[in-house]
Amino acid sequence: MEDDTEQDLRRRRAAAAEMGSAARIEKAHAAGKLTARERLDLLLDPDSFVEIGQLAHSQHDNLRDRTPADGMLAGSGTIDGRTVYVTADDGTVLAGTRGRVAEVKNKRVRDLALRHEKPFIALMEAGAARVQETYGATAAGLGYRFADHFRMSGRVPQVGAALGPCFGGPSFTAAQSDFVPIVQGTGFIGMSGAPVVKVGIGLDVDNEEIGGSKMAAVETGQAGYLAETESDCMAAIRTFLSYLPSNCNEAPPRATPQPAPADSAEGREAITRLVPENHRRAYDMRKLIALLVDGGETFELKHDHARSLITTFARMDGHPVGILANQPLRQAGTIDEKGAAKARQFIDLCDAFHIPIISLMDCPGFLVGPEIEKQRMVSLTGRLLNSIIGASVPLVTVVLRKAIGLAYIALGGRAVEPDLLVAWPTARFDVMGPEAGIELVHGRDIAASDDPDAARDEIRKRIEAESSAYATAGMGLIDDVIAPAETRARILEALERCRASQHFAFKHRIDP
Repeated sequence: MEDDTEQDLRRRRAAAAEMGSAARIEKAHAAGKLTARERLDLLLDPDSFVEIGQLAHSQHDNLRDRTPADGMLAGSGTIDGRTVYVTADDGTVLAGTRGRVAEVKNKRVRDLALRHEKPFIALMEAGAARVQETYGATAAGLGYRFADHFRMSGRVPQVGAALGPCFGGPSFTAAQSDFVPIVQGTGFIGMSGAPVVKVGIGLDVDNEEIGGSKMAAVETGQAGYLAETESDCMAAIRTFLSYLPSNCNEAPPRATPQPAPADSAEGREAITRLVPENHRRAYDMRKLIALLVDGGETFELKHDHARSLITTFARMDGHPVGILANQPLRQAGTIDEKGAAKARQFIDLCDAFHIPIISLMDCPGFLVGPEIEKQRMVSLTGRLLNSIIGASVPLVTVVLRKAIGLAYIALGGRAVEPDLLVAWPTARFDVMGPEAGIELVHGRDIAASDDPDAARDEIRKRIEAESSAYATAGMGLIDDVIAPAETRARILEALERCRASQHFAFKHRIDP
């Protein structure tokens, strides 16, 4: 039989677990949102959540009884049996605004995640800081989260999910995270929401214009995954973490090896047929990737952003790999300013958590022209070069067709010293595209010839022969020319050789 003390504790816990009112919960459900506890039920293994700070509440006199758990769930649980630390904003409590006590809980969980070297997940639906508690000089005590995220960067995986209007501080948490899923239609990322913009600069806008889900996932790339629903978002987080170790001192988790389509005669034939020898004809690089990897399964980051470049996780022989690949269906695979930033961030993520990188190259170069220069293309390309050159993980480069200029280096060319550098017979290497080279070097001679078209064709044939995969192999500048059907086998052999010899250099990543 419980005594009065136990009854009082049970009553307090029950009150804290109730969250917002039934009306607010019903309103959230009508908008396609889940409650914080419902989200945790989907994210974590059943009955694994261990809550801390449940009895916390606002210290503001007028809010004490209206803020169960101070509007934030915090604690630990497991995903596929592995421990994670998690916080979840409760949108049914004062619209999910962040209180000072909730920030104390948040910091406690971050500290534990770093101390115990486990992933940290923030499920965010916060309308920035709770104004009643952070006005005036008290604001000077805010901001510990940003230093904590920096200290966790490259040490433990960080996830910042945008499930509601995450303006202000929550957006910066997302910006400092490794994976940022956002829910279509309900998630927002931005410096300030519409009311603050109205007061600050007198502009009438809505939240969608400032930082809606499609803007974040498609235009700016500040979100890495556009989820259709909150259930989809929770599943994406689980999948993302399945490719990563719990911390930078562990190797990535190996799954049960699955056969790839390329393991069959039909699959190898499909690879051979997929990529046209004519460099002007496009094809879908995603189809090639699906043929090469275990089970044909991938998990792509920033699918809708910088679409001429693919950055995706997959597995080969059960081991996680990061695949960096040009997409000829978009801009012929040319890399623009968005693609350069996307590639750099992906390389840094793989390098931080010891995931080998496979570069499937078919790139005519970086985008050129006055507009791209306004986007600081030189600086972005320089950062990409620093990341690929400085990466310590195994790197396998396969040149399918075009390997042109600086893009060849930035995507894993000889100067980067990949662990394996091979080319298909259709590959060509040059400092610039053949058409530009012909006109720049031979333009006068062509114009002066009796038959300019014939002269141009003759020069093109000579250039193609001098830049072919066989000419490059003949100079010892690539390791081998391989048949397309051999691609998966050669990649597997290289990765196994690296695992047998590599000493993982566990290091902290600083992401500028």
